[in-house]
Amino acid sequence: MRRTTRRWCPALLAILGMTIRLGVASDPFPIAVPGDLASVEGNAALGYPLNIGFFNFSSQRYQQVYDASQFTLMPGGGYITAISFRVNGTLGPFTSTLPDVQLDLSTTPKTPGDLSLTFADNVGADDTVVYRRGALTLSGSGGGKPNPFDVTITLTTPFHYDPAQGNLLLDVRNFGGGQTTQFDATSQYGDVLSRVFTDVSGVGSPVADGSASSGLVTQFTVEAPEPSTAALLALGLAALLRVGHRATAVSRRSERSPCGRE
Repeated sequence: MRRTTRRWCPALLAILGMTIRLGVASDPFPIAVPGDLASVEGNAALGYPLNIGFFNFSSQRYQQVYDASQFTLMPGGGYITAISFRVNGTLGPFTSTLPDVQLDLSTTPKTPGDLSLTFADNVGADDTVVYRRGALTLSGSGGGKPNPFDVTITLTTPFHYDPAQGNLLLDVRNFGGGQTTQFDATSQYGDVLSRVFTDVSGVGSPVADGSASSGLVTQFTVEAPEPSTAALLALGLAALLRVGHRATAVSRRSERSPCGRE
């Protein structure tokens, strides 16, 4: 009976290996919002929320919503692993460290046309701290129009986003001020994105001081699971259970692991 139970160990390991491989995500790919500005300069320049020292603000809370229609390249959802901006085309390169910043992402029912001035009303139930509070070093190249999306924030916690569930909300808390540069942005852009923010009220205010139908042109780095992963994983697990049930029926008296020694 031990010989029988040992025989299914390779099958078990093969099935486990198959299911693990199926869970591997696709290669990362970029999604720019707005999509038709991926290689075109926007019509504005913004410093909020990463260049607030330029405006003599010591802290700020900033929310920007992105319409789900911009994420057609990730049907079924995927993991956002990085967020990138680009230096405004009229400016040169920069490097700067902001002393104290936190970034959250969530899925929100709010649209670019109806963000609330009350920050909590915009935050979705899956709100996730994607960049843990702390120092943030940023740098970017200049002299191009447009410049590349190389002002990159690598997330400390990837965020799973499914555009079928709602729009995407970026929530930035800049606790420590600091100065970077002005970033490429777009204004009055057909309800694809918008923002609310504090200025004099600072990061601790529950209510924004202002809103605008404009925002930072943004690139998200996404890793999407293979489309058939869930179904194939279920099949693999079902096969594993069948093998285990057969082996258990053959040797009910043995309490050892089927891969153990005799």
